[in-house]
Amino acid sequence: MNTLAIAIGATSLSLVLLFVWMLSLSMRKKRMDQERVERELAFRRTMEAARKQEHQDRLMKAESGHIPTLLFLAKEAERNDITQAFHWYHKAAQLDNITGMYGIVRLSDRKREDMVLREQANYWRLCIAGIEGDLNAKFQAAKALIYGQGVERNIPKGIAAAQEVAEEGNLEAMLFVGDWSVSPDNPTPSPRQSTLWFEKAAEKNSEEGMTKLGLNHLNGVGVEQDLAQGCYWLERAGEKGNVIAMYHAGEAWRDIAPNGNAIAYIWLFLAAKFGHEPAISARDAVGSTIGVDSVVGLQSLAKPIISKISQGAVVKHSLIRALNKLYKRDEFFPNQTSQNSDSQEVPVKNPTDANEPQRDSHPPITTESFQYQTVSHDSINGTKTP
Repeated sequence: MNTLAIAIGATSLSLVLLFVWMLSLSMRKKRMDQERVERELAFRRTMEAARKQEHQDRLMKAESGHIPTLLFLAKEAERNDITQAFHWYHKAAQLDNITGMYGIVRLSDRKREDMVLREQANYWRLCIAGIEGDLNAKFQAAKALIYGQGVERNIPKGIAAAQEVAEEGNLEAMLFVGDWSVSPDNPTPSPRQSTLWFEKAAEKNSEEGMTKLGLNHLNGVGVEQDLAQGCYWLERAGEKGNVIAMYHAGEAWRDIAPNGNAIAYIWLFLAAKFGHEPAISARDAVGSTIGVDSVVGLQSLAKPIISKISQGAVVKHSLIRALNKLYKRDEFFPNQTSQNSDSQEVPVKNPTDANEPQRDSHPPITTESFQYQTVSHDSINGTKTP
């Protein structure tokens, strides 16, 4: 009996101990699982904090203009946030990064219906072409910056870019910078710079440059008023067939004693014949002051010039020299020492003509060309010759 009781007791104790052991194992496993979960949570929190810190660091680098970071953030945002991608590509593009520019164009092409994005894309295409060496595209991008077309307006940057193109010899840019220098939209106008740029354009045989340079001299824009220089440049452009220059040359000579009205009539007559509407009324007004006889004579004198100008056959300075001699004007020629060679220059109507043999050379316009015409200078001054 005692043995059986002892055995039962021992068995019971063993079962209790086994239960306690299994319970302890279960509790230990739960504790270990809990610790593992807590460790994983702590790790995830640490990683999340690290990622946030890394993102903040990237944002700070990007905002400071770090190009690789800007491009990384833009590419990352392309997957789920196009607006953010535009933002970062735009910042890179503003730092003259061509990859950022291409990014804007690529994303804009996905939304062709958006007119604002399309205009922005056009601007950045011009910038890309400019970086790749297209001076005209660079100039167009500069104008877009100045006027805020497809990009936020930035006048200093736009003008700097336009001047770079002008310094490369681009005529359109030279004329633009010259105009901008005295534009009402320019916060820092510089009349002197206007005249300097028009001089550069005139040196490259730009009719518009000569015309605007002449007007600057006539009006004292950036230089002292000078009738001789102003009329010289207007007449140079007029020789090349520029009707605006002809008209302004005529207006400049009006009422200048003793023979200004005669010269004015010639230029206004030429401008009117070439279709410049304002010159018609001005020509008639001058004609009414000089008398019918002089009008007839001056028209006969001017008609041969029309055909020469139409054919591009007016030799440089020949018309100016003829008028100087005929009306005993004081001569003005810039770079006087080069005039002998200049006076022999024969214009070429187009680049392909330069290598062709000259079948018919065009003599300069001289006063001898008009000897069969007589113009009464007395009638110009208000009295007719008997």
